[in-house]
Amino acid sequence: MNTKVYEFNLELRDSKPTIWRTIQVQEKITVAEFVYIVLVLFEMQASHLFKITVPVGKMQVEKNKKLTGDSFDEKAFLKEHPDLPTIRYRYELLDIIDDVPRRDNDIIYNVSKEKLKHAISGIGERMELWYDFGDDWFVDIKLTEISEIDEFATLPQVLDGNGFGVIEDCGGVWRLNDIIKSYTSKKSKLYHEIKEWIGIDDFDFSLFDIEEMNKRLQIIPAIYKRSYEQKKAPTKEEIDYIEKQ
Repeated sequence: MNTKVYEFNLELRDSKPTIWRTIQVQEKITVAEFVYIVLVLFEMQASHLFKITVPVGKMQVEKNKKLTGDSFDEKAFLKEHPDLPTIRYRYELLDIIDDVPRRDNDIIYNVSKEKLKHAISGIGERMELWYDFGDDWFVDIKLTEISEIDEFATLPQVLDGNGFGVIEDCGGVWRLNDIIKSYTSKKSKLYHEIKEWIGIDDFDFSLFDIEEMNKRLQIIPAIYKRSYEQKKAPTKEEIDYIEKQ
């Protein structure tokens, strides 16, 4: 018996060089379970809150434009439907209170209850993950392929990628870009500061080990699910594994 599989392209927004992944997951998982997979892929350690946003209104405008072709009058269409581009689906952990404002046209769902296939279902559709409302990491997510696979196949599975991922609490993507540059020259003040902080003298931030990541994807998402949804802290052994100690 086969099951539907989604293939996604993921990019850490504004990362230079671009940090990206290609991943396959089952469509029947929850949106939250998908998020836990993405967190692992980008070395995010589930120590902050997150949200998923689907720009359904903007995508509907784009679909109408594609279907209508050159005759599509976008200005007239938006005059008739002024609120459409602002409509978004937001997926959140509703039992965790935060002070991030919600827009009037945001439709809120419980991220741990809704299925991924209900949030996104068409090739070319996209969503964004916002992780850590201080450092503000954003992952741009695009559905690139839908296929079928034996239901007993090992998923999730990362197919390709480049770049290590994030450094938790470093200050966000612009700071990460500066850190990556500093490890190339190893001469700047920033390099010596970060070297002292993370305890690593030499590191190639372009490395991405697909085989190792696929092993981690079979273990860590379940730890994150337990942490966020059951509020059970990881064990010392699990933390060491997550942090590659």
